[in-house]
Amino acid sequence: MDRFLFVFGIIVFFFSFIFFIMSFFGDYEGTTMVGSVLVMLNAGIAIGVSEILTRTKKLT
Repeated sequence: MDRFLFVFGIIVFFFSFIFFIMSFFGDYEGTTMVGSVLVMLNAGIAIGVSEILTRTKKLT
């Protein structure tokens, strides 16, 4: 589960970052930029949870 969350977080962060750059350099739409930032935050949380799961798995 921890590897899945890490890979999912990296892939989602990558695609969201692409949308953020496209929105930044293209025609500025506020909802697209805010949405991509929120999705990047969600991906960061998924990566953090995967790190926590990995460390707790090593404790047991």
